Amino acid sequence: MNVGSPEYDYPPHGIGVVVFSGDLSALYRQPRGLIEEPWPPVQLTYLGKYLAKLGCKTVVGEKHYIDRDYVDDVALFYSRSLRSYPNHCQRLHFFSETFDEKRWRELVTAKSNRHAAEQLLQGSYLGFSVVRPLPGCPVGRTVLRTFPERTEDGSRREFGAIREYLVHLAGFRLSVMGLAFQQQDRGVSACATTALWSSMHRAAHAEGLAVPTPAHITEAASRYVLREGRSLPSDGLTLDQVCEAIRGAGLAPLVIRGLAPEHARAQLLGYTSSGFAPVLAIQARDSSLGHAVCGVGIKLGEVTPPDDAKFHYRDAATAVRGIYVHDDRLGPYASVDLYPYTAPQGVVKTGLQIRWPGEATPAEDSLLTALIVPVPLKLRLTIARMRSLGIGLADAIGHRIFPELDRLVTLNCRYRIATDYRAAAPGFGLSDEGLYVLTCELVLSRYIGVIELSAPDGALCDILLDATETEANPSVLACVRRRALPADGERKLEALAVNLAARCIL
Repeated sequence: MNVGSPEYDYPPHGIGVVVFSGDLSALYRQPRGLIEEPWPPVQLTYLGKYLAKLGCKTVVGEKHYIDRDYVDDVALFYSRSLRSYPNHCQRLHFFSETFDEKRWRELVTAKSNRHAAEQLLQGSYLGFSVVRPLPGCPVGRTVLRTFPERTEDGSRREFGAIREYLVHLAGFRLSVMGLAFQQQDRGVSACATTALWSSMHRAAHAEGLAVPTPAHITEAASRYVLREGRSLPSDGLTLDQVCEAIRGAGLAPLVIRGLAPEHARAQLLGYTSSGFAPVLAIQARDSSLGHAVCGVGIKLGEVTPPDDAKFHYRDAATAVRGIYVHDDRLGPYASVDLYPYTAPQGVVKTGLQIRWPGEATPAEDSLLTALIVPVPLKLRLTIARMRSLGIGLADAIGHRIFPELDRLVTLNCRYRIATDYRAAAPGFGLSDEGLYVLTCELVLSRYIGVIELSAPDGALCDILLDATETEANPSVLACVRRRALPADGERKLEALAVNLAARCIL
């Protein structure tokens, strides 16, 4: 019996290369003993199908990887368990290029042609997935490339709530555009925690705030609002707790209820296209079981003409056919179809059908009960308030101001970062004076509300709003001319600006 000083060895490290077979479970260790769920987990099967659709050919695995989110989970929860949980993970990288161990060594040891090697890897890089040493829930922080813009049926995908992730692998600096996903582990993160964690990866990062880990989200959510039981292990979060966690991260929770289908489409379009990832609170249609997912993108078809003859404009939200969500029970970028559902009481609600990649059969039917959007503290003007002003403007422009565009003017409302909007201004068709005024003289809030009015030939004008105000009407900053404005439109735009007490930029 040796009771001397313990050995404090560093864990082994190494990088290996394997051919992607479509079955990711071969790269994960199956838990021993009694496990509650079948092996492999649904998430692994989904990831394998998703990567196959992306054209994955090669997997590069790091044997030792320190993941910030998992280390926090260990420190706050797993380190107090009898079982000895390691504090490190593994990380898998996915490539659409085919190469083996020999070719990988050549790329790593290339000295004079290092840039070309990095460019080759970057061009085929599909993303990464952290492998956690947790039995039954091994899928940790995973960021994968999104599907192409065009779908097989001709509709369009728009992933407005993604960001760039920088990755260091064997001295190479790679990047991938996506949004972080992970499987809930039932120790520190249930579905609402995981959905909010994904959402925070966009909102907090955009504001220069630290992205909270799942453990910190659960602790912040239950610090003041704990319905019953204990915070860890987590049984899930209430809506109040989700809002408390958002405040704890330095952001403001925007809760939207009463979502009829047309209202839901407008809110999802407005917030996701503005770069915010809403948390969707949903309920199974055939039970009272609740769940939460994170909205990442939208599926768009054609904008439809108004059904009612009294309306003289088109609503961009009518193009929304579905959304893409991170569902911790399934996987990243899960396709969701939206449809109207008439409840027994006669109330029309928003139904959701979540689908597997490449399969026509819906995985689940649910109802949307609320949207929770983490937004910056100073962003006070909502999409709903923008639309209340925009509807009147779009109807007036399509009926009285430009009668030749009757029922052809399209309304869209979203936020833009002022610096990005100014950077795009040279393509607006402005005069030199107008461009100078917009970029050098006009005071704008960091986030601006933009009411976009367009015609079949392109954008007509933008109405810029101060997003730090709560009401739309007194916050109009400017009416900005766009390239498709009719030849006689400048005088009419000037008159509109006078009525709105705004500056006209031509």
